[in-house]
Amino acid sequence: MNKPLIISLSFLVCFLLIIQLGNSRVLFDRQKTLKENIEKQQQKNILLKNKYSLNETFSQAASREKIVNLKEITTQILAELKLYHLILIDFSSTKNELNLNLTGDFNSFLKFLYYIENELKVLKIEEFKIKDNSKSLFFFLKLKKELI
Repeated sequence: MNKPLIISLSFLVCFLLIIQLGNSRVLFDRQKTLKENIEKQQQKNILLKNKYSLNETFSQAASREKIVNLKEITTQILAELKLYHLILIDFSSTKNELNLNLTGDFNSFLKFLYYIENELKVLKIEEFKIKDNSKSLFFFLKLKKELI
């Protein structure tokens, strides 16, 4: 009677060991897939980090180009004054602003304003004033860099 009990217990222990071995194998496979997923995610993170740093360097280069473009736009505006028959009295500029004191015909000034609003998207008209002298009109125009 003792012998069948020992045999059945040994089969039970063997059965439990087989089940435990199967569970261990499943856990090992799950751990392996999780490690692979972590490695893939780390690679994606590295790629995103590289992409972000490249975009950041490109945006810094673009901002440097915008500063140069502001100088170019200023020279372009000063050249356009002659085409609109406006006379420049005074001119001052900062990093973000461009102040012009002009004299000339009212229609020429309106055409010049239309040109600035439609052609130069980087600058916006911040303020303008018109002063009437008995002999001619004086215009004050303040332009501000739109993307600051």
